Amino acid sequence: MRLTPPSPIATARPEASQDEDRALGRAIRDIRQARGLSLKDVADGAGVSVGLLSQIERGLSSPSIRALRAVCAVLDVPVHALFESPAAVIEEDSRRIVRAGDRRSLDFGAKAMVKELLTPDEEGALQVMEVILGPGGGSGEEPYSHEGEEAGVVLRGRMELYVDGTTYRLGEGDAFRFESTLPHMFRNAARSTTRVLWIVTPPVY
Repeated sequence: MRLTPPSPIATARPEASQDEDRALGRAIRDIRQARGLSLKDVADGAGVSVGLLSQIERGLSSPSIRALRAVCAVLDVPVHALFESPAAVIEEDSRRIVRAGDRRSLDFGAKAMVKELLTPDEEGALQVMEVILGPGGGSGEEPYSHEGEEAGVVLRGRMELYVDGTTYRLGEGDAFRFESTLPHMFRNAARSTTRVLWIVTPPVY
């Protein structure tokens, strides 16, 4: 007796099921990318293969409940978030997280100074930035003042910090804090680039 192979129609997934798989895969991919994670990062953490995770994200494979829970654990989201509004998860990320490639940047041109903002917006009580000073770079020739308080640490290089008539010479790892109402200014004291983690309150930019 000859066996007839099953019809493709009989084995194909229902269209509604395929749509659900594609929607689920998009949700996983969007949240993974918003978290700044690679396919390998998530696959390794969830204990699945990169190929399987790729198929899930493309809607070509349905994950088991165990695999789905493991993936969500790596993404740090509840399973139900994938079916409700993953966009809300991504929006929540944007209010808390600034990815390395998404920093807002302010270039002060002739001052040889760039400020990369490390906080998402100016709505909080403080603002964190990385101040990058090129050779000869700084805040300018004249001291200035404003409301608030400032603190920071020299990450690389050397900086001269002038506060209320006193000049401080800071090297890598040295930290500072002062009231912004005091006249102050700063400059790069190294021949190469100096980088400073700088915190101000209230936010300026």
